[in-house]
Amino acid sequence: MIGLKRGTVALYNHDAEWENEAERTISVLKETLGEVVCDIAHVGSTSIKSIKAKPIIDIAVAVKSFEDVLKNEGKLKENGFYYRPADDLNEQLLFACGSFYDGTGDEQTHFIHVVKKDSMEWINYINFRDYLNANEDVAKQYEALKTSLAEKNPEDKGREKYLAGKHDFIVRTLRTALVKSYLGKTVTVEIDRPIGAPHPKHPEIIYPINYGYIPNVFGGDGEELDVYILGIDEKIEEGDSTTVKIIGIVYRKDDVEDKLAAAPEGMSFTAKEIENIIRFQEQFYNSHVETE
Repeated sequence: MIGLKRGTVALYNHDAEWENEAERTISVLKETLGEVVCDIAHVGSTSIKSIKAKPIIDIAVAVKSFEDVLKNEGKLKENGFYYRPADDLNEQLLFACGSFYDGTGDEQTHFIHVVKKDSMEWINYINFRDYLNANEDVAKQYEALKTSLAEKNPEDKGREKYLAGKHDFIVRTLRTALVKSYLGKTVTVEIDRPIGAPHPKHPEIIYPINYGYIPNVFGGDGEELDVYILGIDEKIEEGDSTTVKIIGIVYRKDDVEDKLAAAPEGMSFTAKEIENIIRFQEQFYNSHVETE
C-alpha cells in the first residue's frame, strides 16, 4: 500500500513495495532534473525496514541551487511532483505527489525534500535513516512512540500533536547519529583553541591539547561540532587546519552537545586514555568516551 488520505495518521507494517516505489521515484527525478541532482536518497520512516510507517514515500534530493530546481517546476509538475511553496526557502523546497495535489482525490503519496548539497538537512536525513537501520532497538522505540501518538491523534486536528510528539526523540537521535557517523572517519578540523589557549568563558581552564571543530557541521548546541586533537604535541595556530581520524565520541549526559576525539592516522588511544587527556574540561560534565 502506498498513499494516505490527507490529514490521516495511520501506520502500516513495512512493505517491500515502498523500496520499489522509492527507486522508481528516484529514477524519474533523476531523469527530470538531470545534472541539477547532486545526490538523492530514500529517507523517512518508509526507508527504515524494521518499523511501521505511514505509507508515504519521502525522498531527499541534494542540489547546489534551489533556483535550478525551480526552473524545472513545469517539468516536475508534468511528472506528478507539485511544488508546495513556503515562506522560508533557505533550508529546503518541498514537492508533493498524490491525487490531492492534482485535484482528482484526497490522497498523498510522496514528499520530495530538496535540500542544499552537504547541508545539515541532507546530513540529518541520511544519518537518521542509517542510524535507525543499524540500531533496531532504537528503531523499535521510535515505532512504539509513533504508534502511541497515532492512536491518540488519528485525525487531521491531531496531526500537529503527532508531529510535535516525535520532536524530542528525533532531536536526541540526530544528536547521537551525527557523532556516530564520524567514528573512524578522516576529517579536516579547524583549530580555534590551540595548546595554551584559555577557555573563552572560563579563562582558568587552559587547553593542554589543540581543540577545534568540523566546519559547517553543527552539533546539539547549534555550534560547529567540536573535536579534541590528541597525539599532536605541537601548537596548531588558531585558524589553521589539520587532517585527523576520529577515534572517539565524548557523550555528555548533562549537556546539549557531544564532542569528538581525534588523532593522526595510525595513532590510537583507549577510551580511558582519552578520558584522562580531556579531563581538564570534561571533569565539569557527566561524560564518557566510546571508541571503535
